Amino acid sequence: MNKELSNKLQLLLRSEKALLKLEMRRKSRQVVLATIGIIAVLATLVMSNVSAYLYLVESYTPLQSAMTLTGIDIVIAVLFFVLASRQEVGPEADAIHEIRDYAMQELSGDVEALKEEAQQMRESFSKVSGGISSVFNRDFSTVKALVPLVEMFVKSRKKG
Repeated sequence: MNKELSNKLQLLLRSEKALLKLEMRRKSRQVVLATIGIIAVLATLVMSNVSAYLYLVESYTPLQSAMTLTGIDIVIAVLFFVLASRQEVGPEADAIHEIRDYAMQELSGDVEALKEEAQQMRESFSKVSGGISSVFNRDFSTVKALVPLVEMFVKSRKKG
């Protein structure tokens, strides 16, 4: 039982570790794409804003030219941030989630079995202590007192 419980705990830990690795991989991709987006936006702003501003100033006022370039720069930045936020973990995460959920269900079943076993042992000990008390109190209905002892002895021999 302990080996089985240990295996289930290891399975749970491995699935959590795999999920964490997938999440870190996704986050690192997002950071890389956001960084590339920022660099591209900055390069675009530096190189094209000057030339676009000079071109627009000939047709519009300086304020209108600056506002037009600002709007274009914002649209480009938003585009890259949207691309960075659309990164998905993938189907492998679903399989790992299923493994983790299975391990949790199995562990909860084992915990319930351990609780039941502890309750049975508690009841057996109380029967035994009651039987021993009656023997020491010189109650000669020892046949009733010895029944729990015999039951516990037989159960322990069956388990061993």
